[in-house]
Amino acid sequence: MNIIPLFAFSKIAKEIYTLQKIDKRLLNKASYLRSECVPAILYSNLPYETLKSKIEKFGGSIKFELPIIKGWSVNLPCDKLKHFASIKGIHFIAEDSLVKLQLHIAAQEIASRKANDLGYTGKGITIAFLDTGIYPHPDFTKPKNRIIAFYDVVNGKKQPYDDNGHGTHVAGDAAGNGYASNGKYKGVAPEANIVAVKVLDSYGRGSSSDILAGMQWVLDNKEKYNIRIVSLSIGETPALPTFLDPLVRGVDTLWKNGIVVVVAAGNSGPNYNSITSPGTSRNAITVGAVDDKRTPDIEDDEVAKFSGRGGPYLYKPDVVAPGVKIVSTASGNVPFGADEIMINKPYRNATGTSMATPMVAGAVALLLEKNPRLTNVEIKNILKNTATKINEAGLWTQGSGMINIEEALKKV
Repeated sequence: MNIIPLFAFSKIAKEIYTLQKIDKRLLNKASYLRSECVPAILYSNLPYETLKSKIEKFGGSIKFELPIIKGWSVNLPCDKLKHFASIKGIHFIAEDSLVKLQLHIAAQEIASRKANDLGYTGKGITIAFLDTGIYPHPDFTKPKNRIIAFYDVVNGKKQPYDDNGHGTHVAGDAAGNGYASNGKYKGVAPEANIVAVKVLDSYGRGSSSDILAGMQWVLDNKEKYNIRIVSLSIGETPALPTFLDPLVRGVDTLWKNGIVVVVAAGNSGPNYNSITSPGTSRNAITVGAVDDKRTPDIEDDEVAKFSGRGGPYLYKPDVVAPGVKIVSTASGNVPFGADEIMINKPYRNATGTSMATPMVAGAVALLLEKNPRLTNVEIKNILKNTATKINEAGLWTQGSGMINIEEALKKV
């Protein structure tokens, strides 16, 4: 009978514990990248100087701190990941993953025009869009400029721009005032203030750490600009449990600080359990997309096949909104979607949960305009409790249903 020494058990247990502190995606990279440095997000309570010394000892570097998740953006050599994870005070090493934008008559469907006619336009409420930036379109700048702040994580530029077009379209879905179309193509909250944070590049891609840096900026400036809402039309396939997922942790911190966070469900449907991160956050208002068939009649509506679905252990999305062939503001730059069609120079149409998400963000602005004291939890419950069910769509497909702004305002 072979007897394994106690110290051998201890060594094996320590090895298993160390491996559990490393994102499996990083371990996979380490198998073929060897000594090459990779971007990572580190959860650690070590002081900066101590952490810096240990990282540099292994040939890595610190990019920047991420207080919003009590973490750090770092570069670490793959062949030293296990050594680094074994250090006391290092809680977890996550991949700094690539995140993409979620692209793939609406106003009548969700009753926003009726709300506007009643005098609710989002005036005085600020929505922050973390996206590809924003083009200073007439629908945002005339008769007065409602782009009250712009922050560029990607290139560090000071003046608003959008080298992709997605961020401009998304902002228009929520807060365009239709100036260039004589009111025809108008967003849900046409007088809301806009803060644009560029976290995605000209291809609509961005690292988790850059998106978290954008969230941190919003958190640091929420009082200065009265930021009540964050709209996130971005996502990635979840690879970590939510309590370790950097983007979910960032969203949850914003939520805990009183901000209403509205997130796309993603375009990975129709399979169940296809909600993208950070839409998997149980706090955020996660939004799926409806195909309204370009009619104001909800009877012919269907939840879009591409719209992300939840499952038995994830009751998402929370609500749905129109997201197919939505006409909104154009930046005049590089087209951002294969099925994108230019309506005319100031506008374009696009499809995806990206488009549905800012419509809900605009709806939130109207509710807050009527009652600024509403909490994010109260707003989420109001939107869910007043939503309209889509025919034959299940709970994990449509959540509580299509938002109905007119009915929601009655509950405020």
